[in-house]
Amino acid sequence: MIELIGFVGLGIAVLIHIAFVSVTLGVGLITAVYRYLGYSKGDEYYENFARRSFRIMIIFELFSGVWGTIITVFLAGMFPNLLALATNVLFFPILIALVGIMVRIPSIAAFWYTWDRISPQKHSLLGFVMSISGFAIPFGFRTIFAEINYPHAIGSYLSSGSAQAFLAFTSPVFWTLYVHTIFAALSIGGFIVLSLMSYEGDMRGVEIGWRFGYYFLPLQIIAGIAYWLTLGGYTPYIYHSITFGPYFPIFALKLMFVLALLALGLKARDLSGVSEFIGFLALSIAFLGEFLNDGSRYPYMVILGNQGIPVSTFFNYYIEIPLLLISVILGFLFLSLAIFLAALFYGLVRRYLESPHL
Repeated sequence: MIELIGFVGLGIAVLIHIAFVSVTLGVGLITAVYRYLGYSKGDEYYENFARRSFRIMIIFELFSGVWGTIITVFLAGMFPNLLALATNVLFFPILIALVGIMVRIPSIAAFWYTWDRISPQKHSLLGFVMSISGFAIPFGFRTIFAEINYPHAIGSYLSSGSAQAFLAFTSPVFWTLYVHTIFAALSIGGFIVLSLMSYEGDMRGVEIGWRFGYYFLPLQIIAGIAYWLTLGGYTPYIYHSITFGPYFPIFALKLMFVLALLALGLKARDLSGVSEFIGFLALSIAFLGEFLNDGSRYPYMVILGNQGIPVSTFFNYYIEIPLLLISVILGFLFLSLAIFLAALFYGLVRRYLESPHL
């Protein structure tokens, strides 16, 4: 029971973190592109649009960072064996992600404080540094998810006793997962911008968000199908759990949401009533997808074909953690989630979008 609660707590933190990161990556690229177009074309609207999209990115970036820290706390406190194995075998991929974080956070601050204080060319370049560095983060951390689905580098380490620095990037599971993650982030970022610009009544902003959201959606779907087929070949336990097993209803719901997003996306370009809610629909698809990818592995933590290594193998038995304490932590996590969502709404609608200045 205590292992299940720890698994659920870690899973909640991962789901929220992935959802927020998807928005920050997509909106970050939109910001950089339209900051560049604003000065290169001399279009004042593009300049103001980049400011507003940057505000959206800032608020989601704040929350994604907090939930990333919560993931680390759960891993270190409840699954130290998994954390030790991952940081040992995947040191260089994780280092790439950490470098991405170390570049992205200061570049976000610099991008904020240097607006109108340095030349537009330099500021635009800084925006692309901020945006592109963000994509290094899942490039590193997605190796962890690929490895617990199909232990490619970990398997080599256990058999040879030595960790090969970049072997995780040769895993067939990694590349389909990473490409799907990137296309999903770009599409979700576009649809979030579309919804929020629709809330403001800015139809040019709706058009920009629609381009990113709807143009990247087919690529996201193709990459998702490729990842699903890859799971069938290398991770049959998860594949059968979501395709034929107990998680099929959630899988079917996700497919229905994707079809609805395709249909509503055609209307969202012109109908603001649809546009205001389409970002939430896109985010829900990402949430369901990550839930399937992570939750369907239970009672295993690492999948080995049709079976796996149980969650209990990686749980913290060095110290006795009372069940009551774990339950309190999980309850606090749900309470924190409610507070964060309320703060997110206030930050987006009441402070950032309605504020006329940076």
